[in-house]
Amino acid sequence: MQRANLFEPSPTGAGPEPSIRLARRDDDSVIEIDAASLLVQYLLDDGDVLLVLDEDLSYEEQLHLVLVRGVAIIDHVVIGAPYASGIFHEVGLDHDRLLFRFEGNAVWIVDVDHRGSRMPAGLPPGARRRGGWLARHHLSLSRADAA
Repeated sequence: MQRANLFEPSPTGAGPEPSIRLARRDDDSVIEIDAASLLVQYLLDDGDVLLVLDEDLSYEEQLHLVLVRGVAIIDHVVIGAPYASGIFHEVGLDHDRLLFRFEGNAVWIVDVDHRGSRMPAGLPPGARRRGGWLARHHLSLSRADAA
């Protein structure tokens, strides 16, 4: 996994919910995601892209981890809670793993499974998965709280 610059963001308008349009620079295809700003994008060895986005709200921030294949969203996990704030800070990268801080001293760990699994994977408190439970899950999320 390495930092990339494959998508060019542009806001979609002034609706009640944040939304962002991302255009791929290599083929001009477009994807829309329910988030306000693109923080960072990571290219994986198989060509998939892990996007990290937020909703740009100071006192009710949510972090979106979106795995994209081409311009299809294949998994989407959201971290956040009402009246909670957080700032994304990358801690480390590995082959298919991202470590980051979002709130407090906890380190969040995202692992990418390229094949995906239909087994419902539990998520740590404060995280939820968008999309159907019967869909393949490619992102697993864990949290290591500071001792």
